[in-house]
Amino acid sequence: MTTATVAGISTLPNDTYDAEERDMAATVLGDALDDAAVEPGDVDGLYMPKPRPWTSQKFFSTFLTRWLGLDLDRSLEVYTGGTSGGTAFRSAVADVRSGAVDTAAVLAVERNSTVETDDYFEYILGIFDRQFQSPMGPSIPAVYAQSLQRYCYEHDVDRETIATVVEKNRRNAESNPDALFYESAAPTPAEILDSRPISDPLRLYECPAPTDGAAALILTSDGSDDVDVEVTGIGYDHPPSHLIGVRGESMSRLPAAAGGTEAALDDAGLDAEDLDVLEPYAPFPHVEAIITEEMGLFERGEGARAAADGRTATDGEIPVSPSGGCIGRGHPAMVTPLINHAEAVRQLRGTAANQIDGARSVLTTSEHGHVDGMNAAVFEVKR
Repeated sequence: MTTATVAGISTLPNDTYDAEERDMAATVLGDALDDAAVEPGDVDGLYMPKPRPWTSQKFFSTFLTRWLGLDLDRSLEVYTGGTSGGTAFRSAVADVRSGAVDTAAVLAVERNSTVETDDYFEYILGIFDRQFQSPMGPSIPAVYAQSLQRYCYEHDVDRETIATVVEKNRRNAESNPDALFYESAAPTPAEILDSRPISDPLRLYECPAPTDGAAALILTSDGSDDVDVEVTGIGYDHPPSHLIGVRGESMSRLPAAAGGTEAALDDAGLDAEDLDVLEPYAPFPHVEAIITEEMGLFERGEGARAAADGRTATDGEIPVSPSGGCIGRGHPAMVTPLINHAEAVRQLRGTAANQIDGARSVLTTSEHGHVDGMNAAVFEVKR
């Protein structure tokens, strides 16, 4: 089996952009190709999440193929919610490993600044069960608010402890130029809990800001002359769930996180304790805490307390979201998985904004719905 190496990366800072999605996509793809020292004609696989419904250009990957002059053996434009970028990446890794392609481009682009509120809520209602859930008018924050409330109740975790996860990630974002809250002072737990309510008990500062963004990675079957960042593990899991909890499980449990990360770690031949950094897809603070618990890094109910104690800080025993994560960076959902991957590569190259000394292995995740399904990937550096 061929090794999949990340040869090039590029991300746009999470912000608001006037440029069309196709121009943003072309920018990050071109920059990633330059970073990899690869010509467009060398790309024989293109993988991407399907852009949001409000994107004007439809049939996006085929449009890019002609516009950029790509001659492809494999092409995938996929939609699986927030896992879309991770699913595209996992497919690209599998194709490079199998020898189906030699050079894969994985990209994602999203502009949330263009969508009208009514159109957005109609889109969101459509992802819930149309017969039994949508008529009640649910929202994404409302689902996560339920699991937050249950997590705090089951494990006797107070809201101030949950707020320390937000404080940590906003503090990490202060020094990340790609983050929405770059150079913006992190709020205190009191300020976080005093921000306006979104869906009880969630507050504004506990919710990720939807932004515009774009990212691209180039995977090859060849190593480099400098630092090789290899994708040594990929995994996925989807329990019987659709947004509002897993059948027969508490809403404070996220079994997809356990299954997806375990599969990726098994593929890489590592244990969770071997990891140096985590860059999870965690749009709400308790999700980050539960992921670390599902991985066995902390006991049930201790993930949030670990953040409060500094154990998941950049200088802690297992740094989690040193880039700022969804809450600190902003959250273009289709792009976030690839941003996590790019941050993993930067850590292993030694170029991250919040560099973890001696980092040699990073695990990233992406999820959809209420963590209904989860992709995970393990990156390791080979010098």
